[in-house]
Amino acid sequence: MRVAIVGNGILSNLGALYFKKRLPASVEIVLIGPEDRGGLPLVGESTIEITSQFLETELGLAEYLCKNHYPKFGLTYYFKLDLDNPDDRTYSVHCNERGPSNNPPLESWTGPMVRPLSWLLNRFTFDRDIRKMVDERGGIERIDGLVTDVALDGQEGHTLQIKETNGHTRSIKADWVIDGTGRNRLLAKKLDLVIKPEGQRNCFWFWLADFDRSLLKNLNALGPKPPAPGEPFHYDRYYTTHHFMGRGNWIWMIPIKAEDNSELISIGFVSHPDVYEHEVRSVDDFIEQVSKVHPVVTDFVKSGRVVDTQLLRRYHYVVSKVYSPNRWGILGDAAFAPDPLFSNGLAFGTLQLEHLGEMITQDLEGKLAPEYVNALSDALMGPILGSQTAISKWYHSMDDPFLSSLRLTWIEYTYFYMVLPMVVNRCHYQPDRMKLWKVLQFRQDKNPYEIPQALLQARSLFDKPTPEHFLYRGKEKVNLRALDKVERVDEILDQVNEGSTLLGKYTREVVERVKELAG
Repeated sequence: MRVAIVGNGILSNLGALYFKKRLPASVEIVLIGPEDRGGLPLVGESTIEITSQFLETELGLAEYLCKNHYPKFGLTYYFKLDLDNPDDRTYSVHCNERGPSNNPPLESWTGPMVRPLSWLLNRFTFDRDIRKMVDERGGIERIDGLVTDVALDGQEGHTLQIKETNGHTRSIKADWVIDGTGRNRLLAKKLDLVIKPEGQRNCFWFWLADFDRSLLKNLNALGPKPPAPGEPFHYDRYYTTHHFMGRGNWIWMIPIKAEDNSELISIGFVSHPDVYEHEVRSVDDFIEQVSKVHPVVTDFVKSGRVVDTQLLRRYHYVVSKVYSPNRWGILGDAAFAPDPLFSNGLAFGTLQLEHLGEMITQDLEGKLAPEYVNALSDALMGPILGSQTAISKWYHSMDDPFLSSLRLTWIEYTYFYMVLPMVVNRCHYQPDRMKLWKVLQFRQDKNPYEIPQALLQARSLFDKPTPEHFLYRGKEKVNLRALDKVERVDEILDQVNEGSTLLGKYTREVVERVKELAG
């Protein structure tokens, strides 16, 4: 059997490494893509536990990540109480105050806690190093060129037409074709599968060097601080992904380790053009608009030196189908361009690699059923559509710090008690466990990532939030058992039920707090 991966981006190269490790040696892996990606922007610098579990467990990259990239100790969200007053730097700040307790030690890690739960990636370094690992791995054929067309035939073999970088043309046959061409979307365009949702996004971002990181602390931060030195789960809040929320927009700040070990930081501005009327296309635009709301951020930017800028406009899309019984798959950015609010783009891609590995394995064994392929396609798109729909709605009230804190807490409970333990225990593709994954499926009448009506009604009971309105769940929302690999399905279900119970408790406590303050 021959598996052709089209594209030379990060998921294509990770896929080549993963398939070579997982599939029998008799399976040929061919990676087709130009060495020069043409200056396409690199995104996905902040990973989550799903991504790091794949990189470390499936590919054995823990020591590499520890040596070459910064640790990530969670997500930090800054909800400003008065967006109209740039001089008021009061924020309700929400962060993780603990992590799952069962992460194994990492030998080379010398920082706080047993090991980081995830990583902050320098994508230029990471992508280059992964390509080098592919070349050094052996047994993976790399073709430097572009696939200009594909004749799909799952029975007799797909035919790929290739124009090599040296000008030569050739064709090859493959039993499986995996489209990792990113925003070029080879198969999705060919098969007319691209859907452009109404809720579009614009994104401008840049890297900053030589900055004064102490300026990020020049604010009045409400809420619990990370655990102090000597306490369990102590960490430096700087090494998190920072999110500053605005009106129809939000800002990311992601610390990055340069190759000379100096500090860089990625700063991005994401907006919903139907909600936010201004255009941010340059650093000057960024400073002009952001200084009106978050001068703590623009003071930080002015202290440093911009080294790179990127822009994507109205980039949001999904495809209607990601896998076919006809032996093809559409991977990562070739299938969807999610909002980066929860750093889950690479995570969705790693779930796909596990899907594809399982499908190809079953195909080799002669037992791959069309029903299973279609079920996996639906299983992937359910959480993507659910989470992205919830985020799209969020933009319309992103300037409301109280409502934003409710949405954040709800999604993080769902992630740590439902999504993460299910992924760790392979509920996203193992046939006897996929029934649990249905909990995460998006329906028009039910979205597991959306806050309930009771919380929306609670917000309607008062005008402007005060510091007393906010509830912080930095400890409780993080499931200590989230990384447990268990034998029985009911052990996973126990965590899901515990999360549901805690969400119900959280809802009641919010409502009670609001009513108490309303008198």
